[in-house]
Amino acid sequence: MASLLPFDPFRELDRIRKEMDDFFDRSLVNLPEERVMIAVPEVDAFKTDDKLLMYVEAPGLSSDDIEVTATEDTINIRGEFKLPEVPDGAEVLMRERKYGEFNRTFKLPVSIKPEEVKASYKNGVLEISIPLAEKHKTHSIEISVEDDEDKKKISGKKN
Repeated sequence: MASLLPFDPFRELDRIRKEMDDFFDRSLVNLPEERVMIAVPEVDAFKTDDKLLMYVEAPGLSSDDIEVTATEDTINIRGEFKLPEVPDGAEVLMRERKYGEFNRTFKLPVSIKPEEVKASYKNGVLEISIPLAEKHKTHSIEISVEDDEDKKKISGKKN
C-alpha cells in the first residue's frame, strides 16, 4: 500500500533498491520476447487547504477499465491495461508496454469525505479530487489584539 505520509528514508532506500533490481533485470538478462510486465500506474498527490488531489497515469484506459473507491482514510484504484489485439501468427519484435490488472490502495494522512470524491479522465490522466473532512480543513481565525494605545485586529491561520 502506498502512503501519502511524511518522508521515510528507509522506504526511500527500499524504492531505490527495487529500481536498481529492475534496471539490472532489464539490462543484463536476455528476457523472453513473450514476457508480459505487470502495469502499475504512477501517481502524484497534492494537498490544498480543502482537498487532496491525485493524478494517475492511465493511458489507453476507458471508464470500464478503471474503478476508484474511497473510505474515510483510504483511496483504492483498480483497473486493467489490456493486451492489444495481435494478428494470428504475428512475431513479437518488441514488447515494452505493461499489461494486466492493478490494484493500488493509498492510506491517506487525513480523514476525507468519501461520498464527495470525484474522478475525471482526460488525455490519459485520471484526476481524483478528494474533499477533506471538516476537521482537517484550514480555517482562518480572527485574532483580537489589544494594545494600550488602541485596539488592533490581525488575522492568522489555524492548522
